[in-house]
Amino acid sequence: MASPLASVIVPVFNRAGVVGQAVASLADQTLENIEIIVVDDGSSDASAEVAERAGGQRVRVILHSHNRGIPAARNTGLQAAAGKYIAWLDSDDLARPQRLQRQASFLEKHPEIAFVGSSAGRIDSNGRRKRRAIVPLLSHEALAPALLFRSPFQQSSIMGRSEILKSFEYRPDFPVCEDLDMFIRLSRRYRAANLKEVLIDRRIHAAQIGRLESAQVRGLKRRLLRPVLAELGVHPTEDDLDRHITLGALKAQPQSPEFLAWAGDWMMALQTVNKSTQCYDAKGLALVCARNWVNACNAAMRANHGIGLGSAMLASSLALGFASKCGVEWLSAALPGLLGF
Repeated sequence: MASPLASVIVPVFNRAGVVGQAVASLADQTLENIEIIVVDDGSSDASAEVAERAGGQRVRVILHSHNRGIPAARNTGLQAAAGKYIAWLDSDDLARPQRLQRQASFLEKHPEIAFVGSSAGRIDSNGRRKRRAIVPLLSHEALAPALLFRSPFQQSSIMGRSEILKSFEYRPDFPVCEDLDMFIRLSRRYRAANLKEVLIDRRIHAAQIGRLESAQVRGLKRRLLRPVLAELGVHPTEDDLDRHITLGALKAQPQSPEFLAWAGDWMMALQTVNKSTQCYDAKGLALVCARNWVNACNAAMRANHGIGLGSAMLASSLALGFASKCGVEWLSAALPGLLGF
């Protein structure tokens, strides 16, 4: 029997209520030559049975006898995958029908790219689509420096070359942030991209926010981002590293004018150091800093310090990061569907 063109790995733990929808979205793909590998990480509910029913003959369920954690579940899937390409989908997310075909075609045409992600729609806990999509940075020149701050990829949107992804297993000492760790290691050797098309839908729920803001996540980000900054030539104090992590993860939390002033100085300093070390594409780093600057200004406005910040946002030289080719490319993709950043 011929090998599938793509293997899609769905790790699951106690998600019987949603995993069937995730697997069904894969069974409904326009790319037919695929296998669906569901790794049940010791669920105590009916996740495995639901997934098997939803996927039909193309689904293969692998059972862990007990809960071993997401890195182990992802690695089990990697080891079992037989496809030329490997794709991921989290058990609470959905793939749009052309997702796998679009990404496989892109990788066929771009042999220099090791893995590719995409923009993402958002659905609530009941599956209702939200208005605004998540539009990531697109080019490798911007994606590599973005990893100084956070992951610029949606894990559920990733498809990559099997021989490469299999050589970058997930490390068990990262029970969270395992994707950021893997992307940092991959980007040191290979090029990546994101497609502007919305190819997946992410399910947004309150549990994710608590996870993203947990002390464990921040601790592991400190461990990952300090050496990345050191490679650039920056050796932050403990306070600066803590603020740097906050800058890369600004959501709805208001921030003080003092934080905004620090953020502006910090990102200008990063770009100055990069001129000497040439660790990153200068325009790509400038775009990353411009996006972070807008987020920081918005966070200061949310703290009722908004007077004059709109003009300050645009007057800062950090905003010039949007004027490059990669900046204009991202803006043209992001602005039609977004009212904010």
